[in-house]
Amino acid sequence: MRMDITAEAVLERVRGAGGHLKLEDLGLEELAAWRRASKVLQLRLLRVGHERLQRYGGPGWLGLRLTRTDRDEPKAAPDYPQWTPPPPVLPRTSEFVGRTVPVPSTVSKPHPLVADLVTAVDWPEEYARKRWGAWRTPSPRRPLQRMRRIWQAIINEALFRGYSVELAHNRRDTYDRGQLVVVIGRDRFPLELYGDRVIPLQLRITERHPQRRRGYDTWTDSDDRPVHAVLGEVFTHIERWADLLVCQREQELQRELERQRRRDQAEAEAKRQFDEDHRRAVLAQRMEAIRTADRARGYATALLAAADSLDPARAEGVRAWASWAAAYAERTDPRLALAGAPTPRRPTWQDLRPYLDALGS
Repeated sequence: MRMDITAEAVLERVRGAGGHLKLEDLGLEELAAWRRASKVLQLRLLRVGHERLQRYGGPGWLGLRLTRTDRDEPKAAPDYPQWTPPPPVLPRTSEFVGRTVPVPSTVSKPHPLVADLVTAVDWPEEYARKRWGAWRTPSPRRPLQRMRRIWQAIINEALFRGYSVELAHNRRDTYDRGQLVVVIGRDRFPLELYGDRVIPLQLRITERHPQRRRGYDTWTDSDDRPVHAVLGEVFTHIERWADLLVCQREQELQRELERQRRRDQAEAEAKRQFDEDHRRAVLAQRMEAIRTADRARGYATALLAAADSLDPARAEGVRAWASWAAAYAERTDPRLALAGAPTPRRPTWQDLRPYLDALGS
């Protein structure tokens, strides 16, 4: 009994079964027919279409599964969160202009950086005591409680505005008393707070402003303007500073993009001139080859004409030489080869350098 099972019938049957079909309890001849037709269908789907047929089975049964390729099915979202870069932190200058930074009356739950800053303030004396002894380093009287409140206020305000804070302290520098760094995006603003019985309490940005030629921005404690009352002014100054740096980077980026655009234009023009010179050189070579081929044909014709008047022994060599010259003309004549436009090679930087110099780039 001949089984007429076609690949189209297999595809229709599998689609009707929802994409998964298992054939059991079939005779050997019928099962063989299903296997042959499913193999044909599998090869067809590999060549064309966006479906694939998977075949598996065992003695007396056959399984068929129809699947779609990825280009037709939308890719499933991964079951793990994708990392995306956080948005850049920008200064919030206009939002908090004129804001009064609250200073806590007591620091009951200090930020961990506050304790590190207190340790950094004592570091020069601690280092000197370890190296030279306590008699060389009397401890100055400092308003540590007030300094802790100001530090805590700066940290709270920076975090409230969406910035981050860090500690900067070089323990190899015996004069470094530590700085509290306010980080706004890519910019860092180290703040140094210090005062003792001789030096009034001062808050200083230990980074030179781009519009200052010398010196640092400093706020000194006084009766009418205590340091804790000017923290809002300090943050506004820092944010305007950050705005200036962001603007400068954007301007530099635009200048670099403009320079890159000009470089690309100059390189494109240099490559065009290089290709043009290459075509001129090839044209000159082909014209010279045409002149050489024409002269070779005339030379061969003259040799053949003169060979008739020579003795047979010498005439044979002359005719052979004339035949080679004629064949050479046929091989090298560009008009017979019908060569098209040449493909210029990819120029190196040394190839383009003379053209760029001529263009002033």
